Order: sequence, then structure tokens, then C-alpha cells
Amino acid sequence: MNLPEDGSSNLLGALALLVGSRIRASASASVGAGGALAEALIVLKDQPGVTAEWLGRVLGLTQPGVAHLVRRLREQGWVERRPGADARSHALHLTTTGTAAAARVLHQRQEALTALLAPLTAEQRHQLADIARVLLHDEVADARSLAHLCRLCDRARCPQCPVHAGYLELAQD
Repeated sequence: MNLPEDGSSNLLGALALLVGSRIRASASASVGAGGALAEALIVLKDQPGVTAEWLGRVLGLTQPGVAHLVRRLREQGWVERRPGADARSHALHLTTTGTAAAARVLHQRQEALTALLAPLTAEQRHQLADIARVLLHDEVADARSLAHLCRLCDRARCPQCPVHAGYLELAQD
């Protein structure tokens, strides 16, 4: 196996942990709880009407875990269940309060990431964005993996999403 001798892979790993920690901390602070609560808000904001089963698969939760998550979302007044595609399913939709909570999550996330990028010059930020586009382009295999990878993304800030572009190219093949 050829490992880069410049330490780039090691630095990328450390950077990934730093970014992930900052995102999790900001998302948790914005809703007053950790775990999948913030992720669920963003997924449901971007894909209203999905079932609890689908949400659980995207977030990597067991059936009891997603049932608990949906119960917590409903207790907070953030989610309502509506009739689903068949008599046995329910479609999950954010309430007005849930939409506001999702906006708080994305705002806090953006502030954390902006602070992390503050030491970089404009040119370095453009280089980082170009590198991220290349690395992210081929990382999805299906709609669920697309939703999983982008589960805390602010899709309005990424109109030329490389993950979605890669998914569309894969779907055409």
C-alpha cells in the first residue's frame, strides 16, 4: 500500500475529527440536546413526508432508536405525523416550530464552520472548496447514502452540490 509520506492523510483525519466535533457541538447546542435530534430536523426540512423507517436508515438508527427519536421530536412540538402512502405508514413533517429549530441548527453550524475557516485567506478557502468537491463527488451510491452524507448540510449554501452531481451521474449510468 502506498501511503503519502507528507502526512496529508493523517492531517485530513485530524481535520475531519475537528470539523465533525465542531458541527456536532454547534448542532447540539442549538437544540439543547445531542445525538440525532438536530440531524433529524435537517433531514425532515429537506425531505418532508418521509417515514420514520426511512429516517432511521438515513441516520443509522435501530427501529427502537428511531421510535424514541420521533417521540422526542413530537414532544418538542417539532414534528407531526400525517397519513402516509399506505394505511400502515405515517409521513413526518416539521411544524412551524420544527422549521425554526432546523434554521437554528443550520445557523449555529454555519457560525462554527465560518469561525473554523477564519484563519484562511480567500484563496485558501477556494482551494479547500475545490478539494472538497473532488473528494465528495463520488461518495454516494443511492438516495439514502446521499441523504446520509448531506444530513447536516445547508443545501441553500451549496447550489452546485458535488455530492448530488455525483449521485445524478451515477443514476444515469
